[in-house]
Amino acid sequence: MSHTILVIDDDEPIHIMAKSLLGKEFQLVNARDSQEAINILSETPVNLILSDIHMPGLSGLELLESIRDDEEKSKIPVLIMTNLPTVEKEQKALDLGAVDFIKKERFNTDREGVLELVRMKILTDVNIKGLDEDLEKSKNVLVMKLMESAIKGSFSDTVETFCSYLSDILKSDLLSFFIIDNEIPSPLIIKGNEKPSEEELNSFKQSNSFEHLSSKKEAYLSNHIYNEELGCFLDFSTKNEIPAEIGVPLFSANEKAMLMNNLNVPTESKLFGLLIVKRSKLFSSKEFELISRLVTQTGAILWRLYQKDK
Repeated sequence: MSHTILVIDDDEPIHIMAKSLLGKEFQLVNARDSQEAINILSETPVNLILSDIHMPGLSGLELLESIRDDEEKSKIPVLIMTNLPTVEKEQKALDLGAVDFIKKERFNTDREGVLELVRMKILTDVNIKGLDEDLEKSKNVLVMKLMESAIKGSFSDTVETFCSYLSDILKSDLLSFFIIDNEIPSPLIIKGNEKPSEEELNSFKQSNSFEHLSSKKEAYLSNHIYNEELGCFLDFSTKNEIPAEIGVPLFSANEKAMLMNNLNVPTESKLFGLLIVKRSKLFSSKEFELISRLVTQTGAILWRLYQKDK
């Protein structure tokens, strides 16, 4: 188990329920108040915090506010647990950067839902050192919107939300999402003011991009597709002066499989989708790292929803 969750609550039964639900997949560390939690955070790397909102001394909201002001701890995702949520407290927590609220009763009544929420949050916690501040904020909004849609459980809505926000963040000229069925790529979403012809879309399987993604099963970056081996929709790209392209594969592995494999795609996983992003502005290495990691890891959420909708 490579991912650690810090559970903060002065109510011992919550620690017992958390261990019962999460203990098989995650390493749990426990704190009974905020100061004990701060002591643990100063010594132990943590991937996620589950914190009660009502505690003696420093409350859960006050602790969250202090964490967000601590540069070293500010990026740790936080889920707030409570028995008595209110609109005001929920909004305050969200304003302070909490991912979501979990009603404590769900540890008994909706165990799989809590597990999915925890898995999704750890999976989408992609941090890139030196990432532009605006891009970092936009990424966080994308992740929040993705999770909101995924919790409702619709594959089509979630992939649409993901592609829309990603296209806006990257200011892409063309974003294409393909579903792979029997090794045949079919366009599901095409976003852009100008779009490739039907003939070009249908010939995508013969492109160097598809060949690379399906054989190598790894993301690629090309900032000059005209004369390089990697690239698709060449006539469209030449006509519209779009030299930069990123391609990322999505795999048939759900969140649990990815987390149990330390965020690496299990070797037996097959391709179920592909994302192609094209634009005239060249891609930086940090943008490529963000897109490739975020799409690959988010693909586990999309795969679970895709399977559920089939």
